[in-house]
Amino acid sequence: MFPDGQGGVQSRSHYHGWLARFDGKGFTVKPDSEGWSWGLELGRWGRQGGEVIAGGAVRSHKEGNRLEYRRQGITEWFVNGKEGLEHGFTIKHRPGGGEGELSIQLRQRGELVAEQESAGRSVLYKTAQGAPALRYRKLLVADARGRRLPARMVAEGKWLRILVDDRRAAYPIVVDPITQQAYLKASNTGAADNFGFSVAIDGDTVVVGAYGESSNSTGVNGTQSDNSANYAGAAYVFVRSSGTWSQQAYLKASNTEANDSFGLSVAISGDTVVVGAPLESSNSTGVNGTQSDNSASNAGAAYVFVRTSGKWRQQAYLKASNTEAIDSFGYSVAISGDTLVLGAYAESSNATGVNGTQSDNSAFGAGAAYVFVRSSGSGTWSQQAYLKASNTGAGDYYGSSVAISGNTVVVGAYYEASNATWVNGTESNNSVSAAGAAYVFVRSAGTWSQQAYLKASNTEANDFFGYSVAISGDTVVVGAVGEDGNATGVNGKESNNSASAAGAAYVFVRSSGTWSQQAYLKASNTGANDEFGVLVAISGDTVVVGAYAEDSNANVVNGTQTNNSATDAGAAYVFVRSSGTWSQRAYLKASNSEAGDFFGVSVAISGVTVVAGAHQEESNANGVNRTQSNNNASFAGAAYVFTVPPEVTAVSPSSGPLSGGRLVTITGTGFTGATAVTIGGTAATAMTVVNATTITATTPAGSAGTASVLVTTPGGTNSANTLYTY
Repeated sequence: MFPDGQGGVQSRSHYHGWLARFDGKGFTVKPDSEGWSWGLELGRWGRQGGEVIAGGAVRSHKEGNRLEYRRQGITEWFVNGKEGLEHGFTIKHRPGGGEGELSIQLRQRGELVAEQESAGRSVLYKTAQGAPALRYRKLLVADARGRRLPARMVAEGKWLRILVDDRRAAYPIVVDPITQQAYLKASNTGAADNFGFSVAIDGDTVVVGAYGESSNSTGVNGTQSDNSANYAGAAYVFVRSSGTWSQQAYLKASNTEANDSFGLSVAISGDTVVVGAPLESSNSTGVNGTQSDNSASNAGAAYVFVRTSGKWRQQAYLKASNTEAIDSFGYSVAISGDTLVLGAYAESSNATGVNGTQSDNSAFGAGAAYVFVRSSGSGTWSQQAYLKASNTGAGDYYGSSVAISGNTVVVGAYYEASNATWVNGTESNNSVSAAGAAYVFVRSAGTWSQQAYLKASNTEANDFFGYSVAISGDTVVVGAVGEDGNATGVNGKESNNSASAAGAAYVFVRSSGTWSQQAYLKASNTGANDEFGVLVAISGDTVVVGAYAEDSNANVVNGTQTNNSATDAGAAYVFVRSSGTWSQRAYLKASNSEAGDFFGVSVAISGVTVVAGAHQEESNANGVNRTQSNNNASFAGAAYVFTVPPEVTAVSPSSGPLSGGRLVTITGTGFTGATAVTIGGTAATAMTVVNATTITATTPAGSAGTASVLVTTPGGTNSANTLYTY
């Protein structure tokens, strides 16, 4: 954003090909190649009979690509990004006077004609000839506690009204608190590629797997046009810079062959990516063995890639120490620093525990997991451990899911059949078919041992507990896609099984080496066959749960959940923890939600950024944020990036003679990587991010009155709360 020479500000969007101008009252967008202009200016706000006329901006504040107009009681803000021009408001205090809903009235600029759509969730603006020009959409309103407030848009001639039911709101309230940041497609989108079946994220890097991609290229950034290797698979690396995403690399196996399913699983830690190819067929063992003998059909392999100065290369080709046909080594992958874990759910040895004998294959489909470590000096990988369940059983599919954080590994076995419940119960009674289990292993001085045997609090047949697992520090999340409870939300009743295969997720925490279940998570719109828990992810105090068979026709964030006309469109749910208590923060849908897309089949989170895959999405677009409407590439797949703002829940001390220079503690969620804290619109000093839930800061000078606390995290996401009184 830069001055326009007339006392205002202008900002160019090279992606959209338009120039946006801001004049203190509102904004106007003028495309480079179109004959129309459009914009909005704030007219008045408040309740009927007590509206406040906005007038000109009291003062403006510009930082990067964000501009704020700060008026008495309301801040209007704009972010000109690759997704479009984001427009929002923060209202500090509950408006007095008048009655009814809170109303924000915007006067339209330009020639376009408004057409309301999506039950008040968006407005389509058309040219005088009836051609669609743009959409004003993503109406999201949340209060200071992160609760979504009912809201809608009403287009009336040249006026647009945003109406909010704020009866139960804790102020301040924020319009548009969570946004979809990017719509990712492959650079070589093709039908049946299944791009998005797996996703992973670390910081500003996303990896997306496409196990059905069919090019015959090998290595990094090879030719993509020869599709003679059907279902060979690929993986794509995207990076974010200044809020903008772009593809950095196109990864292929060093021994690309048809039907290897390279990209069925992906993982990332820093500058290292791991890609699983569970149907690869070489008979080699260990690290960097010969790849040419394909006599072990579907044995599986994994590939390690590393980045140096933005350039990727393959570092290792990993095979099991006991490679055999049909083991599906690499079906699941996870990495933390210089340690990675790989699952082989169809491995068949009858060993138990750690580093047992691998040669007796009498337990068909029991499953195994393998730990590899990298020497920091040489970059050389070696197998450190061969992990088996403490109660190995044929057909348990142990290793179908794996996760790692530091020196702790979690392995899921969703077909395990014991009737135990909770933690470290009796393992020997296999009377509950496919109930599922998860196993926690810890490393001390290079030696691994099993620390816990996790079961659901409501273990039942066919719940598939362990279908997905995730870990962050001392917290583990386990998905159970077949769980049948009809409860909604957090810690509801578990006894009513009238919602077949609705799915659930379970949160476990560790204290002094002892694990206990902390929460039983269900969707806010639990429905039969939604398969909530198909994938789970965690970062600090935030959990994301995918439900790829959810059916609502909502799109983007926190839309209406009740219309189930889009079968298997899919959804994802964001939960946050504060003081040990979990609550649902967001309900995520694709921006182009459609039946059969399976959005939520994969999910990942890093800090405040969430990625969700939809491997059967059908647009023929390629690259980032391209047109989503052409569905002629069946099962091509897509991935979606969202940013979730931090949440402030308390400030201590919350009042007093705070004219500046006093140390305060801010608590909430999602503070990892926080870049700034402002109190009452002024930057705090000596800010320290203690952890994901705590920030300390020194108060700035300020005038008397109640002040908002604003925490800013990477991507420009913010959270405000009126909790602090000067």
